[in-house]
Amino acid sequence: MTRILGSSYQSLNTEALKLRQLGVLEKDADSIWSLVPGADPAMFGIEVINSDLAASTPPQPESPRTLENEFRDLLRNVGIKKAVEAITDIYFAGDDIWDIRWLYRVLSDDARGFVTEGQCKLIMGYWAITNGMPYEHEDFFED
Repeated sequence: MTRILGSSYQSLNTEALKLRQLGVLEKDADSIWSLVPGADPAMFGIEVINSDLAASTPPQPESPRTLENEFRDLLRNVGIKKAVEAITDIYFAGDDIWDIRWLYRVLSDDARGFVTEGQCKLIMGYWAITNGMPYEHEDFFED
């Protein structure tokens, strides 16, 4: 989020606290910030962050939600920066994309050097849950 908004965590947190004092934001028990019902940030003189950037950047069309795109997004969301396309191509070229062992093989062997063990754990857990694949963490990892 800081990359999108162009600010550091500390400056975002400071701004959120200011908005809370103005009565625009509230923080729930899970530390989730949300707009107070009925509050309009504009009435407090709050400007859009990076409004110059937002005005000069045309909206990007959304890519179609395919299984391959969801997988690419997952790889990027866990921090994989290189070889995302190659990893996706290898995984979806496999005989059984619904077999968790195939996913493990692609991530631990074919993508070695691009995917850490921690990233592999996150990807496998999320992908198994969202796609209804049977998965036991202990079958693949020692911890």
